Amino acid sequence: MGSTGEVMLASGGGAAPAPATSRDGRGAAAGLGPVAFKDAADADAIPVRPPTEHDAAVSAMPARVFHNLKLRQHQGYWVLDAWARGAVAMQRGGGGLVPRADGDVLLASLPKSGTTWLKALAFAVMARAAHPPASPDHPLRRLNPHDCVPLVDRLFAPGRDAVLDELPSPRLMCTHMPLSLLPATVADGSSGCKIIYICRYPGLCA
Repeated sequence: MGSTGEVMLASGGGAAPAPATSRDGRGAAAGLGPVAFKDAADADAIPVRPPTEHDAAVSAMPARVFHNLKLRQHQGYWVLDAWARGAVAMQRGGGGLVPRADGDVLLASLPKSGTTWLKALAFAVMARAAHPPASPDHPLRRLNPHDCVPLVDRLFAPGRDAVLDELPSPRLMCTHMPLSLLPATVADGSSGCKIIYICRYPGLCA
């Protein structure tokens, strides 16, 4: 990319993700590539975990305010207070962010470092077989990239992460969490989940 940014494949092999079979009547008509999140799942219709489930863990975290943002320190990293519960939930045993072996792709970034651009690019590439770029009904013509690729941090924090189970494979997701705060099966690549990381010169991330 240039001197201000870099994209790299952080884990997993180089093979293309497996074809998807969509549960959705709209979107990937050819059954290939990810389905736009907003088309495939209704987050409001999915059962929600109790909002107090991780209160004890969150309240025990050191807190501070930085640039009017309330932060919590979790395992050596400062995360937004609103997402601290999600950071705990993603790592929980017997649940959390459970990768699939058939093509999960996770986009990783800091906020303001090109996340929207990367979401649009990754979705367009992975869904190319079902949605050629010139297609008049391409999801990116009617949906924001954030409607196509879910931010898992925002789903785990309020306990709406069960919606991820509704997505057909391959799933394309996004996180702002550092690698070490992700479940080990995601971070070490043993599950086959691929991580695409985009970084930017910190002075420009504003």
